[in-house]
Amino acid sequence: MATDSPRSEQANADVLLWQTGYRVALALLAAVMAVALRSAGFLSLAPVAAATVGPSAADWLLGLVSVTYVALVLAIRARVRVTHRAGRTMSTLMVVADLAVVFWLVFLLADPRDYHRALLIALFSLQLTHVYFGRAPAWLMLLAIATSYLLLVDIAIRHQGDVTWGEAWITLLIFGVGALLVIVVQSDLHERLSNLVAIFERAEEGDFANEYDVSADARPDAITVVGRAYNRMRTQLASIVLNDPLSGCFNRRGFEQQYRRELARAARANTDIALVAIDLDHFKQVNDTYGHLVGDRVISEAGELLRANARTEDVVARTGGEEFVILAPNTSLAGAQHLALRIVEAFRRRTFAEPQAHVTVSVGVVADTVSDEGIAEDLRARADEALYAAKRSGRNRVVLWSQGLDALRRAQTGETAIATPPSAAASSGSRKAFFR
Repeated sequence: MATDSPRSEQANADVLLWQTGYRVALALLAAVMAVALRSAGFLSLAPVAAATVGPSAADWLLGLVSVTYVALVLAIRARVRVTHRAGRTMSTLMVVADLAVVFWLVFLLADPRDYHRALLIALFSLQLTHVYFGRAPAWLMLLAIATSYLLLVDIAIRHQGDVTWGEAWITLLIFGVGALLVIVVQSDLHERLSNLVAIFERAEEGDFANEYDVSADARPDAITVVGRAYNRMRTQLASIVLNDPLSGCFNRRGFEQQYRRELARAARANTDIALVAIDLDHFKQVNDTYGHLVGDRVISEAGELLRANARTEDVVARTGGEEFVILAPNTSLAGAQHLALRIVEAFRRRTFAEPQAHVTVSVGVVADTVSDEGIAEDLRARADEALYAAKRSGRNRVVLWSQGLDALRRAQTGETAIATPPSAAASSGSRKAFFR
């Protein structure tokens, strides 16, 4: 909110759009009432204004300022509607225009001893400015308020107005103390709210690592209540957003988060990382033959089997219908090969409860030393290429990616970079060997 980020600019734009209607209405109402009351003799021109600009010029200056203000507000509204953005400059321009109108009306219509009314009105405007636009515009507005007030006092003293510098400085000091309290309190609320928004933004991207620091709130309030509620829900939200409920593994979003994190860690340490891409062989036939409920149970058991054979630090994710991937940090190609062979053998030995059959897997493996995070898509593409080669060369096997691997050529010739032949043993009776 206090910075010119895309989100804050959009928020500022929304605020300006709904506020411009009220600004225009209030400005026109104030101008019409001032002119009408002056014409009816109920409102007289301030003595200082009469001595400075003259009675005849005051009325048309009042109208000119009002029309100029309305034109500026409408121009800002039109600009914001087109761009859907409102940075700090646009917000500050609107605030300065508000102050100019307030102090001009006070100058024209108020006795010098009543100039403090401008400070009272400006205090409300200062608080709203801080709430909607942040600390920097509020500090600028405070400076503009003090300068405008002192300018009014100076003009009044020059024209023998009933005000003294001593009274003016005392009034300004009282206002300054109140304004500083407003800014300090609002800044604390703003900072805490910004922290909470940042946590929600990270959660929106699938990062639930941070929790709201409730202990930092010296005076608990509504923001603290929201922070506590988020902390209570954080684990459950992470499970809902990042995990696949059917397989019990990470989903695609959860995998992407872990993948980027491990790549960044590996790039800093210049260590190896491996991807093991896994596809259940002929899984469509399981769904077609036994139905989707049985297929769901196979997916559930497959996820359990993969997690059981992966290491503690490995990340197991379901990235598609029957597609899984294992991210293995600090793992060389030989280590990833060993993991892949163990998985293939585990599926060969496993008889699934439904449909009481063996379901085999094809596996593609890639490993490399991470020099920078830009390797992410290249690693993924190589793992997919190796998996494609495993499927096209007979399934139920492991293929390691190597430089120059041509999936189509190997599918046609039966070559693989590494292949494990299907088990020759087949179960008998009701436990049939399925899609080997």
